[in-house]
Amino acid sequence: MGMPVIHPRTLSTERPFMWLLALLAIAGAAAFLWWAKNEWAALAILLIDGLALSLAGGNLFRSRANIALTVLTSTLLILGLFELVEFLFWVPSEADPTKNVFDPGERWRVIGVNRRILFVGRFPQGEEWRLWPPLFVGLGLLGLSFGLWARLGLREAVAVALAIAFVLGFLAHGENGALFAAAAATAVAAHVIGRRAGRSARSRDWARNLAAVGWALAMPFTVIIIVAFGGVKPALWGGLTLNVLLAVIGIGVGLPLGILLALLRASSLPVVKGVATAIIEITRGGPLIAWLFIARFVLPDFLPDALNTDVIVNATIIVCLFTAAYVAEIVRGGLQSVPHGQVEAAQSVGLSNFNITLFIVLPQALRAVIPALVSQLISLWKDTTLFSVLSFTDALGAGQSAYGGQAEFIGKQKEVLLFIALLFWSVSFTMSRLSHRFERALGLGVR
Repeated sequence: MGMPVIHPRTLSTERPFMWLLALLAIAGAAAFLWWAKNEWAALAILLIDGLALSLAGGNLFRSRANIALTVLTSTLLILGLFELVEFLFWVPSEADPTKNVFDPGERWRVIGVNRRILFVGRFPQGEEWRLWPPLFVGLGLLGLSFGLWARLGLREAVAVALAIAFVLGFLAHGENGALFAAAAATAVAAHVIGRRAGRSARSRDWARNLAAVGWALAMPFTVIIIVAFGGVKPALWGGLTLNVLLAVIGIGVGLPLGILLALLRASSLPVVKGVATAIIEITRGGPLIAWLFIARFVLPDFLPDALNTDVIVNATIIVCLFTAAYVAEIVRGGLQSVPHGQVEAAQSVGLSNFNITLFIVLPQALRAVIPALVSQLISLWKDTTLFSVLSFTDALGAGQSAYGGQAEFIGKQKEVLLFIALLFWSVSFTMSRLSHRFERALGLGVR
């Protein structure tokens, strides 16, 4: 049976000692915050805990432990919130450094001044146009896929609107702002098309085939646009663009390669199985940072000059192989989850081994391991920051050069690192939420 709820009036009449103790605890927390020169937080703790005591006192203040936990938790939360708001929008006054003044523009000026290096690094001037076609294609495919396989809820719509407003308000202005707005409009239009295409079976199948082909060609299209036709060499990639390209190439190559390695490891041919197992186990046997160091400092000495490529290319190959090894193990678990009776049933109707694997086993295996696959892809996205350790100018490396190489921004590492962390968290959270929506659309976890 659940614990009975005590009404505040019952608390005040039958347990006046607890009521008095709760008031003293709240007053003590407010006095502490006032003593710490945070008067607004002190007033907030009085207001919030006072309301909690009057509205839910029987649950939150029914014992000494509950009183201590409630007051301590609310104090820490309010203090942390006020400190965060002060850090985001207030800066020390030039006239009196002991006082803070409201000036968010000055607080985040380091981001505005170094906006280009944070996003594109050493990307050549005048070649930025190569980044826009992949963005249009990617957002368009994302909107179309979301319209076909999921539904945009109110929370997701609000989050997308806030993200677009943040980018247009603080990051992209002028021509870049107009192009980003057009890319966002493309995503919205593609989402509407996907929703309408789902109303009939014929248009739905056509749109899903288009989305599948589009995702398959998105990665090579991106690389061709950026590199080909006198494009930008990988050595000049930088900023957040480098992280995105590494993640896109790692996913675009590592995912199908991992599926292939999983199928080869499940093969009945000893040689094929042995080679696939060796590749997987050797790659998984070392941390990614060690393999990246090998790619940068060791591998060039062992390769002939004819095979020597850019260091970024070597590191990208390592990322693809490392991702493929982990994806292979995830998919192998999914393959083992498919009942063998389905394989026997497919054999009984005359299907070949290739068709059984492609149409019976593999779809069920991938469907079962979508959460694990998405977790691995999110991990890959965050692991791209390891390239800063190798002196590449990715987003983290660009941030370090902003607050470490410019005299006026020395000491601004908190602002830069918080902004970069927000960028990576936004992408990771978006990938996670999209995964949840697709899982619900596929009926995963539904009993």
